[in-house]
Amino acid sequence: MHILRRFSRVQIAAGATVALLIVVLAIWLVIGGALSPEPLPTPSPTPTPTATPSPSPSPTPSPSPSAPEEVAVCPLNGLPLDDPLVLDRVAIAVQIENHPLARPARNLSNADMVVEAPVEGDTTRFSGIFLCRSTEGMTGPIRSARYYEIDLWQDLGILPVGFGASNGALSRFAAAGMPYVNGITGSWPWFRRYGTHPAPHNLYGDMEALRAAIGQGGAIDKLVALVHPLRPWFTFDEDVVLPPGRPVSALEIRTNSYWRFGWKVNEDGSWTRQDAGETIIDEVTGQPLTAVSIIVQRVTQEVVLGDPDPGGNSRRLQHLVGEGNGVLYVGGQAIALHWSRPTVADGTRWTYADGGEAVVLPPGVVWWEIVPVTASVTES
Repeated sequence: MHILRRFSRVQIAAGATVALLIVVLAIWLVIGGALSPEPLPTPSPTPTPTATPSPSPSPTPSPSPSAPEEVAVCPLNGLPLDDPLVLDRVAIAVQIENHPLARPARNLSNADMVVEAPVEGDTTRFSGIFLCRSTEGMTGPIRSARYYEIDLWQDLGILPVGFGASNGALSRFAAAGMPYVNGITGSWPWFRRYGTHPAPHNLYGDMEALRAAIGQGGAIDKLVALVHPLRPWFTFDEDVVLPPGRPVSALEIRTNSYWRFGWKVNEDGSWTRQDAGETIIDEVTGQPLTAVSIIVQRVTQEVVLGDPDPGGNSRRLQHLVGEGNGVLYVGGQAIALHWSRPTVADGTRWTYADGGEAVVLPPGVVWWEIVPVTASVTES
């Protein structure tokens, strides 16, 4: 009985333990289920983004080569200008003496173009044409104008400047309506005796002062108004391809038995002036007179009677209206030319004798030699 009671207590204790375990297990299952997170949905795979193609860069266009900047040049010789405003002013043609007692002249090397023509006795005189370059100090010696000044005014469009003229020349100037800055008349203040040459070879002019007076409302403006716009003969091109000519290293021109002058070629193809075989310099620069192109124009010439110079020598009149032959001396060669000027209102037209195309020159100072058909021109 005693044993049975003890067994019963053991059973009861064991049963209670089992029951307690069952309760704990149940509680754990309930609480564990409540605390367990709901299963997460299986994520859909994120699609790999399609790479947006980078736009191919458009090639940067190479800049179009810009046209070369146009450089203003002097219309009388094709040389570049430091100041294009000089093209607004009038070209002046200064009558400069070439007598041996008047050498060396001043500022001939600063002329943009030089004209040389026979005067009485078939000696020669210069007309320095100034437009683009300035003169330095006094210019000259300045002497009286000659008949061909009318042609320079009508043909090219220049203002003649001189010191006097014969009665016959002055009458011709007036009849043609040619303006003339005459240093003897008009009370012009730009002329004076200067330097060491004996009279009458010592008359000079201040050409920069003369220019400064233009446009100030004085008497000179009335003369400038009678000058038509400049009408140069030639165009210039530094890349010009000239037609073939004959080789020449020197030329000599004789207008009478004792008057001879000419040119000698330099290594660079330019020419140096010579009178009676001697190199001529400019008193301003101390350097020889040079040119890049020399135009020899053959013309008919008449001896004018009844209008002699003070020594009784007859004047010369060159006929520059018409047509004839000429020669271009450039770069050590001689090229045959033809010139034509039908009327006084026309500009002279220069063409190559072979082919008839208009003459184009390399840039550089031009000397225009007006030579009678009776004169001799010798090449070597």
